[in-house]
Amino acid sequence: MKNSILASALKILSLRPHSKQEVINFLRKKTKDDTLINQTIEKLEKAKLINDEEFAKWYMESRSRTRPRGKRLLIQELKQKGIDLSTSHLELSTDGELAENALNKKNPKSREQAIRFLQYRGFSWESIEKVIRKRYN
Repeated sequence: MKNSILASALKILSLRPHSKQEVINFLRKKTKDDTLINQTIEKLEKAKLINDEEFAKWYMESRSRTRPRGKRLLIQELKQKGIDLSTSHLELSTDGELAENALNKKNPKSREQAIRFLQYRGFSWESIEKVIRKRYN
């Protein structure tokens, strides 16, 4: 049982990086033995296969490349994955930079489309206003 839990954890980590909490949740579906889960997590951390800060960096980079989000939504998504940014040493890009990158990726046809797009992606109104003014004036 011990080896199968470790093998399951290694399999999920081979696909993409995961946060510690994601791996714990995954392993809880496999077994209810908390000591076994904790031992497995310790082994994975010692082997540097689980690192929440590295995961958060990877996640933010991946998110900004594929589906850019505002700072507020990005923080919310990371919290859902078990990452606490208040204790982390990560620095997020400014909301304005993220909004500009998102618009460059989408390239909406009108000012209104750009505003709706950025609002839907969770950007603050201040950031939206700055980017829209810069781009459409």
